[in-house]
Amino acid sequence: MKLVAVVEGNHYHVEIVPDEEREGAFVVELDGERVPVEVVELKPTSITMGIGNRIGFYEFARTRGRLTEVNLGNQSYSVEVKTPQQDELEGLLEKYRSSGAGPTAQKVITAPMPGKILEMYVKEGEHVHLGNVVAVLEAMKMENEITSTVEGTVKALKVKQGDNVARDQPLIEFV
Repeated sequence: MKLVAVVEGNHYHVEIVPDEEREGAFVVELDGERVPVEVVELKPTSITMGIGNRIGFYEFARTRGRLTEVNLGNQSYSVEVKTPQQDELEGLLEKYRSSGAGPTAQKVITAPMPGKILEMYVKEGEHVHLGNVVAVLEAMKMENEITSTVEGTVKALKVKQGDNVARDQPLIEFV
């Protein structure tokens, strides 16, 4: 099993495989280093493990079922465990947000396909949250809800009910 452990903001790539020589034991590869690990005792909020030639008692806290903190002795560490895919996706999202290309940087909602505007649910000056339904577009005899890809205040409505629109035509502009 491959995981990414984020400890105090540092990312560690971990692979856990069963130890074929010892029942109930594992080999953990941490950034290229292989370490034998054996679970001695597991409780809902703690674990006693043999790591290499040392035994440690670790207490942990969870938030919404996810590991968030590990305590060893009198030292506390913020922790997050995720799959490599989750880690990569979160990195891409963070890059997307920091590049200024995120949903809040975008100032216009456009038509996803050609069609006819059946309803406009927002008006100028109204605050819209990300994901709110802002309009209904009829295309190929189907009604499609248009949800906001922008969070902000409506500056201008570029179309009105009954208008025919082209793909990528601006519908709503934000401040």
